[in-house]
Amino acid sequence: MRDEWEHAHTDYTKPAQRPAPASLAESEDDWRRCLEGDTPNGWLIQHSAMTEALASGRPMYLLHTTKHISAIRNSGELHVSTGCLVGALYCSPLVRQREGWRPHNLGAYLMQTKPNTTPIIFEVTSDAPIPTKGVDYLHLGAIHLRTYLRYQSFLTPAENDHLERALTAGLRTAAVFLDTALRNAAGFATKATEFIDQLAAAVPAVPFLGYLYFEVLSEYLMLHSATPETKSYAQAGELNNWLYKRLAFAAVV
Repeated sequence: MRDEWEHAHTDYTKPAQRPAPASLAESEDDWRRCLEGDTPNGWLIQHSAMTEALASGRPMYLLHTTKHISAIRNSGELHVSTGCLVGALYCSPLVRQREGWRPHNLGAYLMQTKPNTTPIIFEVTSDAPIPTKGVDYLHLGAIHLRTYLRYQSFLTPAENDHLERALTAGLRTAAVFLDTALRNAAGFATKATEFIDQLAAAVPAVPFLGYLYFEVLSEYLMLHSATPETKSYAQAGELNNWLYKRLAFAAVV
């Protein structure tokens, strides 16, 4: 189990050892160097204010927003955020300044767009500096499968049959795109417009593909943006999280 979790993390202080698709780079380490060295904001992957705070070993202060402050006070419990692919309590860093606390731009976004929530501040003190590891959702498959198999008996036979039929039908519908993605991972280049059209057609059948697409767009925006706003956040050691938030809401409004 520990090996599965280790495989699902990326340590940005060490060379990557996992194999990478042939179409991206010769190795994952080469791909990481491309992201960090060939993009305007790639240096923040290793040297952001958050990663440096983790590596320092000093206390960190985190901002969490909630609509359920009364329930938290009454129970003394905090539960993982709904919809999270891994158990997590979503927070953003806080920086202590002379005039008070300054939220990371992600926290500022939450405070500005969710006025009916209550902020909670956590102090987290580690026993030692923490490796700057990040969860890679693309490597969580073994963990999710093990979790499903462990709790599969909680489903009724009818529910389990319905789930299997829905998954099979979705994968069958998305097979054309999945074959295209596999060929591209092996080094074959599909025209961008054809690839995007196939992806868009496959998302309704396998919604997780839409999530992956959003993550790719978010990463591209944060690493390549050169707006004055993005440069200002970079000077503070922060990637610009407002970019993908605006993109998400503009796409559905």
